[in-house]
Amino acid sequence: MSHVRPAVPGDLHALAGLLAPLPLLARYGESHERLEKNLHSALERHDGLLVYDAAEHGPKGLAWYMATGTLGMGGYLKLLAVAPSAQGSGVGAALLAGYEAAVFAVSAHAFLLVSDFNTAAQRFYERHAYRRVGALPALVLPEVTELIYWKPRPPPAR
Repeated sequence: MSHVRPAVPGDLHALAGLLAPLPLLARYGESHERLEKNLHSALERHDGLLVYDAAEHGPKGLAWYMATGTLGMGGYLKLLAVAPSAQGSGVGAALLAGYEAAVFAVSAHAFLLVSDFNTAAQRFYERHAYRRVGALPALVLPEVTELIYWKPRPPPAR
């Protein structure tokens, strides 16, 4: 049975090995070792780390987030990454739903950044009701603009 659950230290080596080779992470200079170290630091700081666990097939994706603090009013999705073998299978949507559940339990807004060249991710977040609200040129890499996406907490169901 597959599901989204909090990450544990034993997940991080395998996740780093699966995700560091992704073209997006490689462009930002992530190596297996650096990503694994950063994920361990995230757990120590109590950042949110969710894993999509595909049971006997192991972890297939990760959502790394902070539930509060962004602009003093919302959560921030630092990274959502899915193994190539699981892309297009609903893993990303399940991880995004886990992030939103955690954030909207304590914050009124969800924020994330998407690289200007990552049009597939832009379409993905827009399909999930995120709106592009700004841009930060050269925030991380000099040749890349990071696009700001925002989603307010949905109103309570009646």
